[in-house]
Amino acid sequence: MVHVVRQRSLIVVVAAVAGAIAVSSVALAAGGISGTYTTTIKSPAQLKGRWVLTFAQGGSYTVAVNGQAVARGKYTSTARTITLHREQGSGCTGAGMYSWKRSGTTVSFTRKRESASCQARAVVLAHRFTQVR
Repeated sequence: MVHVVRQRSLIVVVAAVAGAIAVSSVALAAGGISGTYTTTIKSPAQLKGRWVLTFAQGGSYTVAVNGQAVARGKYTSTARTITLHREQGSGCTGAGMYSWKRSGTTVSFTRKRESASCQARAVVLAHRFTQVR
């Protein structure tokens, strides 16, 4: 009987540790993209300028062009994917899902799925961004 109780206790402890590790890695992945990134777009003319994306650790993001805030929204991310949603200010009404990859201070996004109303966002995110903070 004592052996069975110890075995069950060990199983519970192992399950709790595994759960904690899983939650920690999701939390780390979610914060993995946080920071401020910039790129310069030369064409098309309507998107020309210095773009700044800021991803806050709490899951919100802002977009500025030439120092002027143009959009804000929410994001969720994993170690490889980011989903942008509830964007305000840009006319973009749907969610977009992108894979993302960091190489040093450079971050690139690859479109996986994007709303028809958000094609400008897709063009902007097709550029490479440099992390500045």
